[in-house]
Amino acid sequence: MDMKFASYLQKIRSEKKLTQQSLLELLVESDNAFSKLDLTTLSRWERGVTTPKLEKQVLIARLMNDDIAPLLDPDVNITKTKKNSLDKVINKTLNPYSSSKSSFRLMKLDSLKEEPVLSEKLQTFHKDYLGIDIQDDVFTNQPIHADLYINNKGELIGHLLYGYVPINSSTDSLDINALNSCNFIEVQPNEDTMLYIISAYSSLSRPRSIILLSILDILRKNTFIGTACINCHDEDGFNLYEKNSAIDIIKKGNEVDFGGIKIFGKRYRYVQILVNTESILASKVVSDLIPFTCQYIEELLTDN
Repeated sequence: MDMKFASYLQKIRSEKKLTQQSLLELLVESDNAFSKLDLTTLSRWERGVTTPKLEKQVLIARLMNDDIAPLLDPDVNITKTKKNSLDKVINKTLNPYSSSKSSFRLMKLDSLKEEPVLSEKLQTFHKDYLGIDIQDDVFTNQPIHADLYINNKGELIGHLLYGYVPINSSTDSLDINALNSCNFIEVQPNEDTMLYIISAYSSLSRPRSIILLSILDILRKNTFIGTACINCHDEDGFNLYEKNSAIDIIKKGNEVDFGGIKIFGKRYRYVQILVNTESILASKVVSDLIPFTCQYIEELLTDN
């Protein structure tokens, strides 16, 4: 009998002064995932007789604008395949000539408007590495956020580039080849929103770890983010989502002979996916990371 979620429901009802009936109505009205929920099932959850899947538990906590960390089990057992999918993203060596202990600093920007040099470097990354000709003014004129990792020589060694778009954005409007037409918006906490990860990369392990932790931290803390659109340009990164979350592939880049991402025998320079936020946060492979995202990020940043 799992009493963790049962105790959580009791706590929520007590804090918000809800009867079981009023909680039931709130859940049914808030999300289609609970359209068939009845009072009998909710009562069984609260008594610990049955427990819903973790994804639904996480969804309830987010609907209550609550932290999901208490619902997660950092010691949960995961398969070797899933564990390896995370280890490959974090630990693989991409630049054997740079030490994993190389010093760097993190520059967090809410806009690249005043950073034309860095904006140009990011354009070069997308053009030369992904084969995408980003328009000159996209990064400087749109409300796009950038986490930039810069070494002690002033060189860009990693980045996370993202923004927010309306949750009902069409797949055509998310086309990375036409970002100037994408409706990037300023965050409104009371409006359902989509996180759009334009790209993320680093050849070094520690910045890659921080990038992953930062994405989890954004999703964990912002309960208004219902979906994430992610442009995957690395096969290990794609596999991490594909093996551990429910994804929808909405666009593929040009076919390539090698490298890129392999799907059904063909390789593509990049693949664009949609992922439900709860599907990511409920993934067992990150259960030991999510409760401590801020702590781990700080430790990785100070270990310079």
